Amino acid sequence: MSASRQVDSEAVTSRMSAILGARAVAWTAVTPEQQQQVMNAIASEVPPAAIVYPETVDQLSQVMAAANESHWRVLPMGRGSKLSWGGLAKGIDLVVSTAKLNRVVEHAVGDFTVTVEAGLKVAELQQLLAAEGQFLAIDPAFLQSATVGGVVATADTGSLRQRYGGLRDMLIGVQFVRYDGELARAGGRVVKNVAGYDLMKLMTGAYGSLGILSELTFRLYPMAATSRTLVLTGGEMAIEKAIAEVRYSGLTPVAMDLTLAGLTQQLLKTQNTPNTPSMSLIARFQGIPDGVEEQTERLKKIATTHALSLQQLDAEQNKTFWHEIDALIKPGNVLCKVGMRPSALPALLAQLEPGSCEVKVHGSSGLGWIQWPTDAENVKQAIEKVRSHTQDNGGFLSILQAPAELKQSMDVWGYTGNALKIMSNIKEKFDPHRILSPGRFVGGL
Repeated sequence: MSASRQVDSEAVTSRMSAILGARAVAWTAVTPEQQQQVMNAIASEVPPAAIVYPETVDQLSQVMAAANESHWRVLPMGRGSKLSWGGLAKGIDLVVSTAKLNRVVEHAVGDFTVTVEAGLKVAELQQLLAAEGQFLAIDPAFLQSATVGGVVATADTGSLRQRYGGLRDMLIGVQFVRYDGELARAGGRVVKNVAGYDLMKLMTGAYGSLGILSELTFRLYPMAATSRTLVLTGGEMAIEKAIAEVRYSGLTPVAMDLTLAGLTQQLLKTQNTPNTPSMSLIARFQGIPDGVEEQTERLKKIATTHALSLQQLDAEQNKTFWHEIDALIKPGNVLCKVGMRPSALPALLAQLEPGSCEVKVHGSSGLGWIQWPTDAENVKQAIEKVRSHTQDNGGFLSILQAPAELKQSMDVWGYTGNALKIMSNIKEKFDPHRILSPGRFVGGL
């Protein structure tokens, strides 16, 4: 097997070098850090032949045409921050990075839309938009290194989903390279465009299994004049009643997250007490000053009604708090995505052992994440316990990142629905030779 693999590796490297020159990097020349990043994402101990960095869409098309012609299996990536999320890819011959496809194609300031290449960093995009008083309403994991394409491929939105919806709600145009190197487009560059099939929703969260994203168009929002956060802390029943009241109150927080009280105390640098309540509700309001003031006063009344302790964060304290929340997810931890009926969230947090893990879930959508240290005891049993709770409450638990041996010992996606046949048929249409991210998606697709 190793001999035939060596022949294949030489063929891959030679063909890619002919197309890309120095932008095709043989595996032996890849940095140890990058090698580890890739190996964490695949199911085999046999590495791919090379990593390639096309700088234009035409080069990306040539790479995929060559891969399809030779039936080389391809693992798409941006800068690799979420490469290990989801299932382990199988038999990868070539890693294709969009990191060099990082231009802003068009920013229609008056229309509140922007078109960018997939390899642009989210942090860089937000900085460019901020100069015009606008922003893309996402706050994904690994913000400083995450690319726009990687965020879409993994459907990683963040706390702002509470107010602005998921990526499927703000992605209005997409361009991607198919398995055979052909270019496909859908949607457009204006918000009300309804041309063609709605491939934007299909490509979002597909983990690179249907095509390689090359260009994306998003709707944007104006930056808020004022931002304030309230942290309400108390017991399970009080928090449950407060969340229900907020949902029906007409309040419009841009974020409303539920977490363990120990985590908020750590972030706010407050001391634990023997009678520390179990959980915290974090609500963030943004807008004009009068509107923020009115909404926070209404939430304070809800906190008082249910005897919840309250802390208000303004200005730099508010900004720092959310930066620290964004930095909670660490590459080395076991990270799971969860979703369930929102009414079941307090009960989920109540069964988690304080200090054993970190959790942040959206109070309205029921989506969020839980992470454990890699060396945590009985992490597999803990995951199974949480998965059971989510499934009992109409939801799911998917393992995003974890050591390969843990992923190989469990069902990564935990999918219990009846749409696998439909997914398989779609995969067959978009990638008939199964060369794109094989094994990474639900059901091993």
